[in-house]
Amino acid sequence: MIDEMSGPRFFSVSSQEANYYNNPREGWEKIIARFPDSVVDIEEARKCFAFSRYAAAVFHSVQVIEVGLIELGKFLQVVDPKSGWTAVAGALDKVIKKKHQDRTQFEQQNFAFLEQVRGTVEGLKNAWRNKISHTQGKLMLLTSDFNPEIAEEILYASRAFMRRLAEGLP
Repeated sequence: MIDEMSGPRFFSVSSQEANYYNNPREGWEKIIARFPDSVVDIEEARKCFAFSRYAAAVFHSVQVIEVGLIELGKFLQVVDPKSGWTAVAGALDKVIKKKHQDRTQFEQQNFAFLEQVRGTVEGLKNAWRNKISHTQGKLMLLTSDFNPEIAEEILYASRAFMRRLAEGLP
């Protein structure tokens, strides 16, 4: 403790926060295996949470989800050059709104999964994604009103959504 305190900075974190920092991939292993591009944002989200940087944790959680949505867009064969939230949400909407007989065989075979994911995508988009803006090719938070409970819930919800994609996408 004395050695640590003699350094230029000393941060005290709870044991739970230390676990977030020291084991940032814990509980995310299946997601990382399926979506390796998400690993940096997963680690950053958990480390930011450990140091009470809740807005940053939410930002990185949204980035993790975007990785999953891009993969979902590939599955749906979205042709938008900016595949992500808007393009994928729009593609899901089109499939769900079609009458059964108008859906392709692919859409019919995957309808239950697509319907479930669509509801979650819309909820996430309205609750969190719309609090982030694309400005000059960069994402920025429009609000920093995230307390520890909300930020942690967003981390868990992000993980649940990504786990569903990891298990449901072929």
